[in-house]
Amino acid sequence: MQIGVVGAGFAGLMAASRLRKAGHDVVVLEARDRVGGRVWSEQLVQGDPRTVIERGAEFLLNGYTLMREQLDDLGLSLADTGMSYYVREPRGGAPTTHEAMAACARTVGAAAAGARWGTPLSKVLAEVTPRVDGAALAAYASRIAVTNGCSADRLSAAVAADMTAGFEPKPSFRVVGGNQSLASGLARRLDGAVRLNSPVHSVVWGSQQVRLQTESDELVVDRAVLAVPLAVARELRFDPALPAWKLQAWERSGLGHAAKLHMPMTSPAGPSAVQSVTERFWTWTATDHTGDVQPMLHAFSGSGQALESLQVEAGPRTWAERAAALRPELDVDVSRAVVSTWSDDPWAREAYTALTPDVEPGDAALLATPVAALHFAGEHTAGDWAGLMEGALRSGKRAAAEILSAELTP
Repeated sequence: MQIGVVGAGFAGLMAASRLRKAGHDVVVLEARDRVGGRVWSEQLVQGDPRTVIERGAEFLLNGYTLMREQLDDLGLSLADTGMSYYVREPRGGAPTTHEAMAACARTVGAAAAGARWGTPLSKVLAEVTPRVDGAALAAYASRIAVTNGCSADRLSAAVAADMTAGFEPKPSFRVVGGNQSLASGLARRLDGAVRLNSPVHSVVWGSQQVRLQTESDELVVDRAVLAVPLAVARELRFDPALPAWKLQAWERSGLGHAAKLHMPMTSPAGPSAVQSVTERFWTWTATDHTGDVQPMLHAFSGSGQALESLQVEAGPRTWAERAAALRPELDVDVSRAVVSTWSDDPWAREAYTALTPDVEPGDAALLATPVAALHFAGEHTAGDWAGLMEGALRSGKRAAAEILSAELTP
């Protein structure tokens, strides 16, 4: 079969790799001038490998088994960050501790487990307010909004059980040389099958054939994998229109909005993780493959309100100054800060999927379900792994398996 894959992020490249290995003719159409999608590694100071930053997805977390498998296969290695993604010192607002925040999280989690599906997280937070420390609750609400890219009133209470919301000190890792190395390695193995600067604008589909149309060309294939961010998929033209159940599941899915900040440090520091409770961002310093702390301060913020407050659309200055104020123990060069946003990126339009109260119980399956010769991948189709690099890879593997299974069906 000839198979077209739309999108050369982790999901699309994983699907293409599996299908090529099974002997199929695969073409990957990618809108950007690079592979990796929302995984984007870059040297902040050219020529200095110690200043590699992750402008998109960064941490390898607990349970990333498929990503580790792919890294091993490509001969890529991991660097321990020396800090834990899960443990952050809260600063700002009323004084509290990570331990108090973790205790609060357990109370919220228990209350959320008994809530009806579709209950907003904000309602659960209001219910537990009399039973928990107020400062710890404020820190918890700030952290979960940042992690999910949405405020508590736009999040489902179910996010309280999300794996990335853990508070135990589990280790965190990054890929040596940058997480994008995984995408580059998968693309090299496709031996010229990836066509960059080729955005697909419309999809003509049926049960036996799919036509993927760009501004200057058309690719006709037996099956196609749509592996672009959900916000981008919503903007594609489909002929005929996709079934109502698919479009409605797309519409109910929430979009998380986030940004990242990086700036050089001018003197050594130890590994650390500190969150700003009031301004809804967190910062970290981390070791690299040398075992020394990278000479960089990194920061992440999530939710539309937080990004607006930090004035990220105007550039890094405001956020860099606030991060420096949050971390007075560090010497940072605010003038060399860089900021990365995704909501204004035409090939992303979002940071990742958010679980909102509008999402219905069966939507995870609907997002992943094929339509005729169209298959769907991307972190938003990964169920419990949505929003994560591991989820993107797993979704690509699943989409490829669907096509290979269909090939065997009489």
